[in-house]
Amino acid sequence: MSLSRRNFLKAAALGTGVMLLPGALLRMQEAAKTRRNAVVLVYLRGGADALNVLVPFATPRYYDIRPTLAIPVESKEGAPGVVKLDERFGLHPSLSALKAWYDKGRFAPLVNTGSPHTTRSHFDAQDFMEYAAPGNRSVRTGWLNRYLVGSAAGTEAEGTLRALAMQGLLPRALRGDYAVLAVPDEKVLREKELLEVFEDHYGEKKESGKKEEPTKDEPKKEEGKMEGERPDDAVEQTGRDTVRTLKRYQEILAKPVAGKRAAFPDSQFGRKMRDIATVVRADVGLEVACLDYNGWDDHVNEGGNEGQMANRLKDLGDSMSAFAEDLGDALDRTLVLVVTEFGRTCRENGNEGTDHGHGGFAFLLGGKAQGGKVHGEWTGLDDAALYQKRDLPVTTDFRDLFAEVLKGHLAFEAPAGFFPEYTHKGVKGLFKA
Repeated sequence: MSLSRRNFLKAAALGTGVMLLPGALLRMQEAAKTRRNAVVLVYLRGGADALNVLVPFATPRYYDIRPTLAIPVESKEGAPGVVKLDERFGLHPSLSALKAWYDKGRFAPLVNTGSPHTTRSHFDAQDFMEYAAPGNRSVRTGWLNRYLVGSAAGTEAEGTLRALAMQGLLPRALRGDYAVLAVPDEKVLREKELLEVFEDHYGEKKESGKKEEPTKDEPKKEEGKMEGERPDDAVEQTGRDTVRTLKRYQEILAKPVAGKRAAFPDSQFGRKMRDIATVVRADVGLEVACLDYNGWDDHVNEGGNEGQMANRLKDLGDSMSAFAEDLGDALDRTLVLVVTEFGRTCRENGNEGTDHGHGGFAFLLGGKAQGGKVHGEWTGLDDAALYQKRDLPVTTDFRDLFAEVLKGHLAFEAPAGFFPEYTHKGVKGLFKA
């Protein structure tokens, strides 16, 4: 196999390696363990249907405007009904694994949350949410990267791994000046030979004591030039740090975990959640992990209590529940936050699906979240209460949710300007005092 340094960086940029950002990369060495609170951000990309995830079963109009997609209140003819949380809302039956965590006070759903911006474009809505700056296209640092930068003092102990993206390309929420490891896909991660080739290119240089003469094709150094000023030096250092970090990540996953492990779904999402749980349990200072769950753009054949969306929800709920079980006491310092760029139309369309909407939902599991309660302001489904008479309105700005997560779970008070052109208000009662 023949790979150049530049081909390695090209592979990284295409998602077959790691995404590297400006700034000092994490130095992963055998060393101290730092126990910190962590946030696992799960992004449901495509705009998940809030009304069939968190079902307003006590609102009769829900059944009027969704004749084929609505989730029945009770099971009938073998089809499961709503998993009731309180007198107004219930979960889609495929999310039944989360009910036990709700009853334990560890799972907290939030209704009518999202962006105040009017866009129904996936690309714009995702950008605005991940940069936490709706409508402001000049912002190009993610809200979680801004957190990592703003809270970096005292966190760079040897052996720490503060942030991970469980995908080959960094999500926008993690892009910025703080360097973050983007984990390649499973096939690349298992390919030991690939890392060995990278190490051959980026291995530590050995001093031979002999002065190197330039080749005939290499220009002589100019008088007064310092060692280490070649452009390739930065590339080589980046490569060395990248390989070192990735190898350290592999070592963490390979090391046996003490105690019993939960049974995770054998799905891509389930395996990634298991890997994150492994890193959390390794006590290497993880504070932020992000992973995408794609495929929620259900314009056609969405299904009700069965179907393509129901299958994804089963994977999501079972994986989240297994994650919480697997962590045990570590769930107290780990919060799973599930968001989506927007919700979908309240009325089903003519293709047994739903179209791009406005207000959505969020889930919080673990950490200091005040579970056992459905949070947020619900305004009903009458036309007069809907956004543009078709969508759920946004009654909780996602920036207030993010600010509350930072403060209530990570003990980080977002400073003025953290959310550009916005003064965050938080979400009352979302976290325990």
